[in-house]
Amino acid sequence: YIELEGLDDVADDSLVVESKEKEVSLTIASLNGKKRRFALAGLSQEIDGVKLVRKKGKNTVVLKLQKKEEKSWWQLVEKSSGNGGDDEQGGMGGMGGMGGMDMASMMGGMGGGMGGMDMASMMG
Repeated sequence: YIELEGLDDVADDSLVVESKEKEVSLTIASLNGKKRRFALAGLSQEIDGVKLVRKKGKNTVVLKLQKKEEKSWWQLVEKSSGNGGDDEQGGMGGMGGMGGMDMASMMGGMGGGMGGMDMASMMG
């Protein structure tokens, strides 16, 4: 998920999501007078697309990644020695360096185990 002050005031057509097999991006045409972009490349598995869900009243949008193959993802992005920003001692085992990513979108397509819990609400 992505949470930014003033996001609720941005028009739907000013939010553009794009995806390729192993990357996803969100561009906000104007937020408080500035263009903003979030991009995540090097996903560990391939995706078929991304769905944008707005959480009105919370200044939040959720990017729900649509898996190409229904299989478990043990990490969101591929490990690389060049990142430097990953926290290897993190308590999430193999999920360090995720920043503002949405656990619900990651877990949503895994099937079973999650019930109806909204991880983004619990963690946000």
